[in-house]
Amino acid sequence: MPLKVSVLTILLFALTSYGAGDTATQPAKPEFSQALGPREWAFPRDHGRHDGFKTEWWYFTGNLRDEAGHRFGYQLTFFRTAVAPAVADRPSPWAMRDLYFAHAAISDIDGNQFTFKDRMQRGRPGLAYASDQSLDVMLLDWSAKQAADGIALRASEPGFGIELQCGQGRGPVLQGPGGVNAKGRERGQASYYYSMTRLPTKGTLTVGERRFQVSGLSWMDHEFSSNALAPNQSGWDWMGLHLASGDDLMLYRIRDRAGGADYVSGTRITPDGVPHYLASTDIAMESAKPWKSSATGATYPQEWKLKCAGLPGLIVRSEMAGQELITKNSTDVDYFEGAAKVTDDQGRPAGEGYLEMTGYVKPVGG
Repeated sequence: MPLKVSVLTILLFALTSYGAGDTATQPAKPEFSQALGPREWAFPRDHGRHDGFKTEWWYFTGNLRDEAGHRFGYQLTFFRTAVAPAVADRPSPWAMRDLYFAHAAISDIDGNQFTFKDRMQRGRPGLAYASDQSLDVMLLDWSAKQAADGIALRASEPGFGIELQCGQGRGPVLQGPGGVNAKGRERGQASYYYSMTRLPTKGTLTVGERRFQVSGLSWMDHEFSSNALAPNQSGWDWMGLHLASGDDLMLYRIRDRAGGADYVSGTRITPDGVPHYLASTDIAMESAKPWKSSATGATYPQEWKLKCAGLPGLIVRSEMAGQELITKNSTDVDYFEGAAKVTDDQGRPAGEGYLEMTGYVKPVGG
């Protein structure tokens, strides 16, 4: 049964199971873990949940086509947020450590239709869960699960469905030395972050009354951290691109409250699978062609001109306007997440990928 109480209500119940009682006799509360330095990675264990960190997500996006060439994009994301670093073991059915959220979207590019769904549940068996040993995360009947033959993705509701199988692609690739991916200049203002790119993908998408047999490539990101954006930061512009050259490119810029670039970083993964970490001086990102949402009033760029060390000039364009998620049923964060195409600066096809833009409605986290 979908959860009907508010996030605030859940947090109040959760907090009563953490540090309840006479505070004068309570030991010091534990602190959340931080991404302070390189970690020893071990897979498949690190595909799973990382207790002690405040925020974690498993992010799948992809560009797919049916046999007739009909184009689609999809997104399926599971978020975990901890209400406390450790929660007392209590018999109450409300006692919990984590809240889970999930977002799913399909961009029917040739049909010019964008559909999204979102959910929220507290972390308990049968409601929402993530293994701490492998990639196995679920929220009710939505799931992402590692199996011997790849990763199975499922998110279905009436008139909407993602049922996909992702095979072995490139990765895991660490996004930063030792997997530490900085989001600012302060110590601990970082996440642990890796990607699996070029995952061969096939399965079905359901849009309204139609089911499409599709195939293509997916990109998976997994991040966990405990620090939100710095007070002067409002949101980010991120892209994950499969280039026709065989390179994969992950770029992001974190914006300040005035809309300027506060922090810029990225990774170029060459065709041999080797990551090359990019400094801000290696990257130039220029936005263009704004589109204004009638739903939220936010204005999102639909085109980005890129210059990146080791690559020719590139232009990234959203495949369609309106790829905006409004997540009132879960995180209550409105953002743009959509399929994108890549050309060179002469207009010739150069790849495809996904474009994410947050903090255009209101600053993320505030």
